[in-house]
Amino acid sequence: MKPGLYPVLGPPASGKTRLALELAREALARRQRVVWVGLPHQRAYLYRLLGEEGAFLGLEFLSFQALYYRVLAEAGRLGPLLPGAGRVALVAEALRAFSPEVAPGEARLFARAIAELKRFGLSPFALPKEGEAGRLRRVYFRYERLKGRALDYDDFRHRALRAPLRLFPPPGLVVVDGFREIGPLDLRFLRRLAAQVPVLLTLERLPEGLEPWRELSPRPVRKRVWALANPVEEARYLLRALKRALAPRALGGEGLSPEEILVVAPEGRIGGLLLLQEEYGLPLSDGRERALAEGEEGERVLALLNPVPTGRDLLALGFTALGRRALRLGLAGEEALAVLAEREGLLEEWRAFLALRTPGPDLLAWGEAVLERLGVAAKEPFLARLRLALRVDRANPLAWWRSLLLDETLPPEPVRGVPLLPPLRATGVRARRAYVLEWVAGRYTLGEGEDYFLLEELRERGLLRSLPRRLRGLDPLFQEEMATRGEEVFLLYPEAGLSGLYEPLERGERPPPLPPASALEVLPQEPFPLSPLRASGPPPHLEALRRLRECPFRAYAERFGLREGGEALGWHLFPEGKEALSRHPEVGPWLQAHGAHLEGMRFWVWWQGAHFPLRLDGVQREGGTIHLYRLLPRGAEPDLGPQRRWTEWYALGALLQRGDVEAVHLWVWPFLGTPRPYRPRPFRKGESIPALREVRDQAEKALALWQQGVFSPRPGPHCYACGLADVCRKEDA
Repeated sequence: MKPGLYPVLGPPASGKTRLALELAREALARRQRVVWVGLPHQRAYLYRLLGEEGAFLGLEFLSFQALYYRVLAEAGRLGPLLPGAGRVALVAEALRAFSPEVAPGEARLFARAIAELKRFGLSPFALPKEGEAGRLRRVYFRYERLKGRALDYDDFRHRALRAPLRLFPPPGLVVVDGFREIGPLDLRFLRRLAAQVPVLLTLERLPEGLEPWRELSPRPVRKRVWALANPVEEARYLLRALKRALAPRALGGEGLSPEEILVVAPEGRIGGLLLLQEEYGLPLSDGRERALAEGEEGERVLALLNPVPTGRDLLALGFTALGRRALRLGLAGEEALAVLAEREGLLEEWRAFLALRTPGPDLLAWGEAVLERLGVAAKEPFLARLRLALRVDRANPLAWWRSLLLDETLPPEPVRGVPLLPPLRATGVRARRAYVLEWVAGRYTLGEGEDYFLLEELRERGLLRSLPRRLRGLDPLFQEEMATRGEEVFLLYPEAGLSGLYEPLERGERPPPLPPASALEVLPQEPFPLSPLRASGPPPHLEALRRLRECPFRAYAERFGLREGGEALGWHLFPEGKEALSRHPEVGPWLQAHGAHLEGMRFWVWWQGAHFPLRLDGVQREGGTIHLYRLLPRGAEPDLGPQRRWTEWYALGALLQRGDVEAVHLWVWPFLGTPRPYRPRPFRKGESIPALREVRDQAEKALALWQQGVFSPRPGPHCYACGLADVCRKEDA
């Protein structure tokens, strides 16, 4: 091939990489050097494809960033590197010139905007001076001044456009593959490089003004769509399918190797699949990007820097006694943990924890000593982020240190089994068979949305027209790419989850059953037979009948749950503890203020009826007028609706039938609050009361069910608030 730019246009799975490999092998056969430029996670995939044809020499895989670095190194124009965390730190320092308080998230927002502008060759002068775009302009100016001679990733791109091209030895072919589209500066560099060597560029979308050298058509892909009931069934079906695919043919499997299989899943699902790999005996490999803080050493550093320490953090740092107690109680925060340590007699352990996380006067020396104490072998990456944090905020650097550690990603590890890849890490790689999980609306999207600083209309004005629009509707192309990651693709989706029904991207059918693939699945599936609970006897109180409507099993099991005052904390001390409460600094004045209401009140009155008793919270009589009080805990909302409370309404109806009662008042009274009447006027004889009629009708139906004596479980949303520890759960045969 003669020097020049050879663009190849084709949709996903059209054979662009295969065509590039053929041309690369031809160049290698002529003993020419080949430079392959792609995404970092494509390296192992490309070398595997080349190795399938035998040994090869002369091909080097580089990312765009590494290629620019190589060009500048050959030209002698390198400078000190400013990593991604360094860019965020410098942007934060620039922001502090305009605002004293800067949050890590704000600095990352500005850093991403500056990176986009530099990636498309725009200086601060291209930005308007007003609004948030003007604020970005000022921060951009100051960031460049603070950066000095250091080079961020985009500075390498700019310098490579001006540096002499002295690649040695000169390549016979440069391949750029795996990109969905390419930026204008990268295209300018490739045009410049194409004047010396042939450059093969494969894309799914060509930039404006670039004509394709060859245009490819999509190749057929065998695709099946499987519908599963829920995410759990979907995950277990996937693992059974992987076990069958990897099993030897002699054992009834398909005999595929791990390199021939690829699994694409939303990032949040990968951790759950990895937890199940031991149960199924599968060699699964985590394909997610790893942060510096995600390793065992990094987790200990994060536990030390957590502003709200938890029991888990204490356990990670070796404070096991206090950590286990805090984890069991669900406590978090220094104040709560300090009280727990004092109560449990673990103050010495708590003081040791505080001494470990309290910085000394020399923060760098303290950080190095802490890393040594935590057993961190490679301390320099952590200390480098601490230096950046000190530059941002010397008064409070620990929050910034923690944030910078969370942002720093590590190079991808070699794949050691079937890769589980998030969507963006699956671009540019394919396999013989691919499984794609959660093929539902909203999962496989590029998250297109307007930019915070530069809205869509601003990107059509002046110099900003070189910026791409943020709303381009690329999701269908991205979904097509995900659905073609293998010669054979299985798209799985759950029909419903905890949030309700899912809308699939493509409708599928139920998959054929697969044999068991784990030890748990081959155990005898004997259901737990829970015979319906049968009992006799009258209901202990009316509220037990009300609870019967939700779940008869729970209503019977909790039938004696209404202890005296048990529902209203504070009120439960009445009347015996009233004298002691009057001396309390907060309760005493409240009792004096409401003495008129409390005078003559009877608490926790049991009124025996024909079929069930009533337990009244508070009753007060003034001649022919009766006052009924619903007593509530402090700050609680009224619950006298006929769906939530029956006792007061039923007592109201019974009292109005008596000859010595003329009127009944209903009150709601939270502890340490003010008594409030249910309505301004009392209830009188002959008055139509819809709530009373509703309560009586429901009570009659509930009593008939209770008298049948069968208390079967009835699952529903109320199960989340049940305290019976799932003793009623059973499996259908």
